[in-house]
Amino acid sequence: MVQADLVKKLLSSFKSNDKEGFIRAANEVIGDERKKNHHALADEMQSIINRGAQFPSKDMATLMASPGNSKVQPLLFQIIYPDKPLSHVVLSPVNKVKIEQIIREFHKWDLLKNNGVDPIRTALFYGPPGCGKTFTAQAIATEIEVPLLYVRFDAIVSSYLGETSGNIRKVFDYASNDRFVILFDEFDAIARSRNDQYEHGEIKRVVNAFLQQIDNFNSRSIIIAATNFEQSLDYAIWRRFDTTLKFDMPSDADRKYLFRLNIRRFAGAENAFDVFLPEMSDFTHNDVERIAVEVAKKLLIEGRKMYTKEDVEQAFTHQKELVSLRRTQYDSEG
Repeated sequence: MVQADLVKKLLSSFKSNDKEGFIRAANEVIGDERKKNHHALADEMQSIINRGAQFPSKDMATLMASPGNSKVQPLLFQIIYPDKPLSHVVLSPVNKVKIEQIIREFHKWDLLKNNGVDPIRTALFYGPPGCGKTFTAQAIATEIEVPLLYVRFDAIVSSYLGETSGNIRKVFDYASNDRFVILFDEFDAIARSRNDQYEHGEIKRVVNAFLQQIDNFNSRSIIIAATNFEQSLDYAIWRRFDTTLKFDMPSDADRKYLFRLNIRRFAGAENAFDVFLPEMSDFTHNDVERIAVEVAKKLLIEGRKMYTKEDVEQAFTHQKELVSLRRTQYDSEG
């Protein structure tokens, strides 16, 4: 059966909310990929199916299939089924303890609630961009085996009076129907200080709307807000979070681990990456991952199994240019 027919089966079963049909079609796709010797892709797809990811509710399937609802939930958020284990996240010792506690308390949710104790439900991640905030949220969703509801601020923030507050309410209304890790990325877009002299009355209404929603939200879900500009957040926002985690730039040891983790399918000289560490003080987690990915892509295209110092140097030089441009822009804005 051609790939196009399999895709049609997937979409048809999704639209009709036929979970069994969806899984059968997915298994056919996996089998087809194995026949093409795409074993890594097939294994990854099979892993996603085996994790037992939740099938979207009927309401969600209907919304996504209905052109008349093009300005409702499908634009406000994405439902993602991540497969990123916590072992692939580089965390500080303090943050690792906090993340493990969030996961542990979620698994013991009923025990805690039945004994009059609330588990951790809300967490605020803050720190420089590219340092693992979003990746960590995905890892938490993976570990507790629930979907990630990724809120899209390019759609939720509106120039129309009152519409942003209404969009926030729609997100929480939908999330109350199931279990999620709800990620409000770029959180400062809706949580800026109400005392900012440059902000108008609408931001006060938006902040108040978010505070009201988070106070009244009782679903068995974890709410995570992530921001690169924690200094701009309203003072009342901080008190609404059960725990806060600061994400810092990686250490050299972190950078070495990240590179080896992302290039683990290939062999190479032990110091091929390490020799460039003295020039990586401004390199974030994401920058290091990009170096590893560029090297991996080159090896795959050229059919090689081992990388050289020259391969790493080429990828490092490309990323160094981007880091330099980023630093120049930051200095000019600061």
